[in-house]
Parts: sequence; structure tokens; C-alpha cells
Amino acid sequence: MRFEMGEWVAGRTNQGELIQGFVNSILSMQGAAGIYVTASDRVEAIGTEIAVPVGSLRSLPQTTKYNEEQLRNLIDVSLAIRDTDWFGELTSELASLQSAAGERRFSETDVPVAWRNRLGLIAQE
Repeated sequence: MRFEMGEWVAGRTNQGELIQGFVNSILSMQGAAGIYVTASDRVEAIGTEIAVPVGSLRSLPQTTKYNEEQLRNLIDVSLAIRDTDWFGELTSELASLQSAAGERRFSETDVPVAWRNRLGLIAQE
């Protein structure tokens, strides 16, 4: 099976680790793809690129709608790979999602004065 750059995939590494991420590079001479790992059963693998044999990968279904948490995760990925165009698309999609939901942002003026510290922030315990 042939994969494209940026395609979301899931699979198993040669060491048996389950991974999920997107194709960051094609290693055609090795018959593998470099996968930027966004989820794995080995926590240390998350955020790294791992070479995975193409035969052990499968494409993940693509959805056109993301929820707020997914968009925030994708924004983190776009920052990690320094893709400014994708970052712009994701942040505008997040803004439109939030405005469509009528989500009211919590502001400092909503916090009673007694709950603010000297920096104007709520004290976290």
C-alpha cells in the first residue's frame, strides 16, 4: 500500500509498539515510512518520528469535522512541525467552532475580587 505525506495512519513497529500518527517522510529504499507519533502505548515514542514498515500500517479514516480537543492537539502538532499554513487553518477553524457554539470565554472580570491574587490570577491549588 502506498501512503502520502501527511496521511494519518496506525500500525505496529518492529518492536510491537502500537502507534498512531501521520506520515512525515517516505523511506522507499527501506520499505518504510517515517511516522510522527501522536499516540502510542509507549509514552516515550509520542512526539518522535519512528520508521515503520509500510506493511504494518493502515490508513485512518479522515474526518472533516474535529472537536475542540482534537483541534487543540492538531494545533500543537502544527507548531511542533512548524507548519504555519496548517496552524492558521486550524486556529481559524477552532475560532469558528467556538463562536458557532456560542462559547463564552472566561475572563478575569468574571472572577470575584476576593479570588484574585496580586497578579490578577486565580490561585491554583
